[in-house]
Amino acid sequence: MTERDSLSLASILRGQTAARVGRVFGIVLAAAALQVVSQAVLARTLPKSEVGIVSLLIGALPLLSTLSLLGQDSSSVRFLTREDASLHDARRHFRDVLLIVVPLGALLALAGARFYSLAGLAILAAVVLVVSQNATALTTSALRAKHRYELAMSGTRLPVIATGVALLALGLTGRMSLRAALWTMILAYGATAVVLTLHAARTLHGGEKRVPRSVLREGLFFLGLSVSLSVMMAMDKMLIGKLLPMSDLAVYATIFSVMKGFDFLFYSFSYVLLPRVALFERVPLRKLNLAIAGVAIVVTGLYLGLGRRVVNVLFSGEYDAGSYLILPFALSGVLKLFYSVPSSVIGGRLRRSALREFLWFNLGGIALNVALDILLILRMGLLGAAIATAIAWAVRLAGGYMVMSRHGQRPESHSRTIKEDV
Repeated sequence: MTERDSLSLASILRGQTAARVGRVFGIVLAAAALQVVSQAVLARTLPKSEVGIVSLLIGALPLLSTLSLLGQDSSSVRFLTREDASLHDARRHFRDVLLIVVPLGALLALAGARFYSLAGLAILAAVVLVVSQNATALTTSALRAKHRYELAMSGTRLPVIATGVALLALGLTGRMSLRAALWTMILAYGATAVVLTLHAARTLHGGEKRVPRSVLREGLFFLGLSVSLSVMMAMDKMLIGKLLPMSDLAVYATIFSVMKGFDFLFYSFSYVLLPRVALFERVPLRKLNLAIAGVAIVVTGLYLGLGRRVVNVLFSGEYDAGSYLILPFALSGVLKLFYSVPSSVIGGRLRRSALREFLWFNLGGIALNVALDILLILRMGLLGAAIATAIAWAVRLAGGYMVMSRHGQRPESHSRTIKEDV
């Protein structure tokens, strides 16, 4: 491909950002819908104790996978979007990383199974789910770096979709049991990981140069950012459970579950933008923020107009008293959407020193988040928790733009920026 062809391709790709985000969002929503359906099938056919085991495995999967993956999926995306990435042996790099994260994932899964006193097939399910999720996240990062976002997201969500379809079939045919549900998850997650790993082994380029060890170290920065984000997502609920009655936590968590459209959009924007900013000579921050503002206005309008009615219908009026939380949750959601821009630019494009500053800022922000939550929950109850979360997101967003400003609001070309730190 000539340089002129490459520029033309980049121009085409840049013009499709909104459509690509939309398609990724559709895949995320489809997987989420199937997960809700499968949860309903389990709840209707299995005892609560067995539903709890399945829910624990699925609920613990993201955290254990995040910890054991060590941020190597994001650092791989960051590296593979470099102009000189094709000169390096990416195949060997992915193999070496798998040899680290797979055993680590297995160890964490076994520790989690022991902590929750799981037995028999549930232990195997825990190990397979965590290990396969690590392999899937790592191998799909190569597809993200090639700007094949829809295919990458489909691979990431395929185990959830396959599990949902299989559990629905088991429920409709009267063959549902805990053993059948566990085997369904084991096969769906395991088969997906094997297929994607084999595909990566065949398609990844094998250049003459070894991938710099600095790529592994950069993963630790992304790990810290992921952990800080996970803590922030859970902190308000953890403190409500400690400071207020469990009935209040039920109201808060239930209303929040209705507002997850913002989380799905944030994930979709970040998933596409982090590798995509490498296509731009200069990042069009104004256009990106205007596009996000348009989406935020529409989604916020829908939630404010229909949210109370949705809560009433979904939960038979039992949680209507918590509908006042929709507004502060929507504010947090809007701030979260805008946060996807600086987090993607810093993670995918700026110098490693910017990534390091961003990490320390976010880790320090956890202390502020805890202090705000405690102060406002004690003073204002659930509304205080929602307001504290919105303030924390505002601070996190401001910090992202402060880091960008320190390193140039309009970042330098990607290749030059990255090479200075390698």
